[in-house]
Amino acid sequence: RNWMSLEPIFASDDIQKQLPTESKRFQTVDRNWRKFTAEAFKTPAPLALCNSERMLSTFMECNKLLDMVAKGLSDYLETKRGGFARFYFLSNDELLEILSQTRDPLAVQPHLRKCFEAIDKLDFAGQGAAMTMTAMNSAEKEWAGFDSPVSVRGNVEFWLSQVEAMMKRSIKTICKNAAADYKANAGGRKQWVQEWQGQLVLAGSQHYWSIEMEEAIST
Repeated sequence: RNWMSLEPIFASDDIQKQLPTESKRFQTVDRNWRKFTAEAFKTPAPLALCNSERMLSTFMECNKLLDMVAKGLSDYLETKRGGFARFYFLSNDELLEILSQTRDPLAVQPHLRKCFEAIDKLDFAGQGAAMTMTAMNSAEKEWAGFDSPVSVRGNVEFWLSQVEAMMKRSIKTICKNAAADYKANAGGRKQWVQEWQGQLVLAGSQHYWSIEMEEAIST
């Protein structure tokens, strides 16, 4: 069972590069498992096949190696979560799916909603080393552009941390612009509500409600 759960993980070239020691240990287990399953295919009589101390000792050693591999993998995932705390919202399988495709930044898209409550997907521009992230989109199809593009460079936890910082910075900028447009919008409040994101409409409305209440009380 352990072999079945770990085999697709260590079949990834990216994981093999990031966990070379664990990969070598798993490859040892994998070779032994495949060797004995091949022997089982050639020897359909189970008693004749299993009447071997070599097989028992090999499987016991493989179990020890699998435990070491599982621990190393768990420590590796914990390191990644330490670099980007929102990875704690993902299961081990979901995080491994991202880490096993580090050369494809778009692999994070299906998991963004768990990492960021209101982000459904990011807008990517360019390719390869020049790839950047330029905006975020909600599940309700609301769009919010970043103040400046975020480069997709380095480890995934690094550039997702940059996305988090840019998200906060950009929302602050858009919120200020929405508040300034409340009175400047030629179409009035009705047009203003339709032009800005729902969260910012609520924040802007409460902002001006507070201002108008203070003015009403003081006059």
